[in-house]
Amino acid sequence: MRQRGFGSATAILVTSVIVVIFAGFLLVPTSQAAPTPPPVRYTGGTYVAMGDSRASGAFFTPTPDYFLGCRRSAFNYPSVLALMARPRHFVDISCAGAQAPNLYAVGQRTRGGIKPPQLRLVPTNAQLITVSIGGNDMRWGAIVRQCRTTPFADRYCRTNRRLADEVKWRIDRMVNRVIPALQAIRRKAPGAQIIVVGIGGFMGSHGCWPMLPISDPDVRWMNGVFDQANDGLRRATDKVSGTFVDANRLSAGHDPCNLMAPWYESALSNRIAYPYHLNQAGSIAMADIVNRAIRR
Repeated sequence: MRQRGFGSATAILVTSVIVVIFAGFLLVPTSQAAPTPPPVRYTGGTYVAMGDSRASGAFFTPTPDYFLGCRRSAFNYPSVLALMARPRHFVDISCAGAQAPNLYAVGQRTRGGIKPPQLRLVPTNAQLITVSIGGNDMRWGAIVRQCRTTPFADRYCRTNRRLADEVKWRIDRMVNRVIPALQAIRRKAPGAQIIVVGIGGFMGSHGCWPMLPISDPDVRWMNGVFDQANDGLRRATDKVSGTFVDANRLSAGHDPCNLMAPWYESALSNRIAYPYHLNQAGSIAMADIVNRAIRR
């Protein structure tokens, strides 16, 4: 009797272990989410351009998209890129003044009325999405204004601890706003290649009053500020398995002080493009850089 009892208990124990193990096998697939498929290679599918004035162009073209509130140029870098990449369908929803929340969560107020969040116009089967965002979230202009000076003067921004703290705060704020925007884009178009184009590019190794009215050391410091900002944007891009294009580093030598081949307009610009924004030569150059970053 004792032996049969022991055998019965053993059988119950073995059966329980088998049930637990079997149940474990059943639970493993349901407890682990299926991995997100990698972005597809680009084969000419829908291309969507999103972002702020860095994408919209912000230089004059006599087209409705320019006058309807978003300052969207017919020759912005996404339009040039579309000529290079030859998508079957091209959607440009970039809008000057956009901040990260305007990409996915909040409508954007413009002179042409309130524009809906850009993500609403992104198709789920988009194959390529370029995003230029972060400058208005960081508000780099507030930093640049503190460094402007008269000829042969110096504001010593590079040694200003308060300004250094402000820079850190602004960059952190920008990254924290950009991350959820990129994540929302990834959820909407899970198979798309997301290419984020960074900020900066118009600060070189020296100033040139009045086109770039900042002392040489502060220009170099400001260039480093944009490097820091782009490092943050790169980290945000990595979170959505995107590709980052470092506009600041890749634009070296083409700041407004280069009178022969500038990609960016100077502080004096009020007709060709916004100050410190891509001009038409820069638009072509940036389109070429982004085109080479597309995985085919």
